[in-house]
Amino acid sequence: MPVAQFTKTAIMDAFIRLLEQQPMDQITVQAITAECGVSRNTFYYHYSDIYALLKAVLQRDMDMLLAQRTKGEHASEGLRRLFGYVSARQRMFYHIYSAVGHAAMEDYLLETTGDLFMAYIRDTAEGLSPSEEDLEFICYSYQFMLIGILLGWVRRGMKGDLAELLERAQRLFFHGTRRVLEENSVPFS
Repeated sequence: MPVAQFTKTAIMDAFIRLLEQQPMDQITVQAITAECGVSRNTFYYHYSDIYALLKAVLQRDMDMLLAQRTKGEHASEGLRRLFGYVSARQRMFYHIYSAVGHAAMEDYLLETTGDLFMAYIRDTAEGLSPSEEDLEFICYSYQFMLIGILLGWVRRGMKGDLAELLERAQRLFFHGTRRVLEENSVPFS
């Protein structure tokens, strides 16, 4: 691993450790650099501020979840991994949510989960010819629904079983995605 990537990873990991312990608005650049043993200048070389670091952490983790996906895998498997990721980091997500609020957390999640959701929607649409606009609309709709479920769970103090909420969403909404795509595909010429 190149030194720059090693340093970025060390900063991200230190930030995650601190997020497990305290709200994001109480974490300083000084605390992060002390946790991972780099200078403030090194931190600012890689990240403009703590919010840029948060985005980088979420993007890295969503990319990791996307990399675990296998072609043709049902979306429910990816959603289980996503919700498992969140469940395993409950304190971290609560500390982010309590610091940045609902709207900002929603923005971070929307920005970082798009590729993950779209990969599953494209798999579901394989062999069909829906418009790109329809694929994007379905992706965006599912993102909002699942992020809404997730943030509602966080807002309620993470009470209840997140996996049960996922199962309900899957049963009520996701099993019909292929049918919706079939009904709205443009016939091949």
